[in-house]
Amino acid sequence: MRKYVGMLGLLVILVLTACSLGEETKTVNKEEVPGKEQESEPAESPSMELSETMDDILQEEAGEYAGEHYDKEKVNQALDDLDMEGMEAEEIYMNILPLMSESGQYREYSEFIQSFQANIETEVSDTPGGMELEEGKKVEGSANITFLLDSSGSMAETIDGRQKMDHAKDAIHDFVASMPEGSNVSLRIYGQEGSSKESDKALSCSSTENVYDRKAYDEEAFQQTLEGVEPVGWTPIAKAIEETEKDLKSGPKVRQQLVYIVSDGIETCGGDPVAAAGALRDSGEEGTIHVIGFDVDDEGQEQLMDVAKAGGGEYESVDSAADFQRLFERERVRLFNEWSRWTTDNFNNVAREQTDKLNELYRERTDFKNLTFREQSNLKNAVLHLSQDDRIDSDTNKQIYELIEERADTLKELEADFDAALDQTDEEGDERREDILDKGKEKKDQYSN
Repeated sequence: MRKYVGMLGLLVILVLTACSLGEETKTVNKEEVPGKEQESEPAESPSMELSETMDDILQEEAGEYAGEHYDKEKVNQALDDLDMEGMEAEEIYMNILPLMSESGQYREYSEFIQSFQANIETEVSDTPGGMELEEGKKVEGSANITFLLDSSGSMAETIDGRQKMDHAKDAIHDFVASMPEGSNVSLRIYGQEGSSKESDKALSCSSTENVYDRKAYDEEAFQQTLEGVEPVGWTPIAKAIEETEKDLKSGPKVRQQLVYIVSDGIETCGGDPVAAAGALRDSGEEGTIHVIGFDVDDEGQEQLMDVAKAGGGEYESVDSAADFQRLFERERVRLFNEWSRWTTDNFNNVAREQTDKLNELYRERTDFKNLTFREQSNLKNAVLHLSQDDRIDSDTNKQIYELIEERADTLKELEADFDAALDQTDEEGDERREDILDKGKEKKDQYSN
C-alpha cells in the first residue's frame, strides 16, 4: 500500500514539474530575443473622404508636401511606408491625396475671384457744354437754364437784312444746342403784349410769360416756341428778372441756376433791373445772370453790364449778325476741342482700368491652372511609383487615374469663375469705350460744321 502511495506522489511531482517548465517556456517566448530586430508596425497615412464638389475640395486640408514643400523622394518614402493590403483603388487614392492636396492655395484663388470687382468702375467725367464767357466760366451739367428774350418793338429792326429778333432766335437755338446733357431749359419772354405805343405801355410793361416751362431740351418743341415769339412792345427787364426769381424758388434745387438775358436795349418800363438782378443773386437760389447785348448803344451797354455784374455773371456784346456768328464760332471750336479731350481722356481711363483688370485676372487664372496641373502631375507620379513597385495592378492604376481626372474636372468650375470675370470685364470695358467713342463722334460732328 505504501508502495502505491509513494509512486503516486512521484507522479504528482513530475506533473507539477512539467507544468512549471511549460510556463517558463511560454514566458521566454514572449520576451525579446537578444540580437533580433523587431518588425515595425505598418505606417498609417492620413486619409480623407472623397471630395465630390468644388466646395468639398476647398474644405480639404493642405497636403504635407503641397506647393513649395513638395519633395519627390519624401513622397515616395511615404508611399513605401503605406500599408495598402486589402485596399481598393478609391481607398488608395484617398491615402495618396492628403500628401499633395493643393486645397490651401485653391481657397486663396477662390477668395480672390469671389471678391474681384469685374465691372468697370471708372466714372465718365461730366460732358462738355455751355457757353464759356469772358473769365472762362461755363455751364456745368445738371443746370436749370433760363433764357429771357426781349420781345420789345425795337427787336423788329433789321441788321444785315434780317430782324434782330431772328438773329436772337438763331443765337438762342445754337446756344441751347451747346448746353450739357441733363440740363433743363426754360424760355421767358417779356414785352410781348400790346405795342411800342405809349397807349400800350402799361399793358406791355406788365407782360412777361414763361413760354417754354423748365424741362429737358426738346429741339423741335423749343424751335416751335421760338418761332412763335414776335417783337411788339416795351422792355420790362426788371419784371422779367423778378418773375424768374419766383420760377427758381418754385423749382427743384440743382447745382446751377443760370439766367441768360438777350436784349437790344435798356429797361423802358421804369423798373430797376440792376436791383432785380442783385436780389435774384442774393435770394439763395444760386442764380447767376449773364447778358448778351445785341446792337446796344453806350447807355444800354452800361446798364446791361451792371445787370450782369449785379447778377454775378458776364456780359457779351454783339453788334451784327457777323458778331453773333463769331461768338458761336468761338463756342463751336471750343466745344469741338473739349469733346475731343473728353473722348480721349475717358476712353483712356476706361481702357486703363479694363487692361489692368484683365491682366490681373489672366495672371491669377494662369497661376491657378498651373497649380492644378502640378497637383495632377504629382498625384499621377505617385501612382506611377506604386505601379513600378508592383504594389498596384493595371486596373487599380486606371481607376486611380480616373479619380484624379474627376478631381481635375471639378477644379475647372473655379477656372470657369475666372473666365466669367474675364468675359464681364472684357465686354463691359469694350461697351463703355464704344459708347464714349460714339458720343464723342456725335458731338464732334455736331460742332465740326
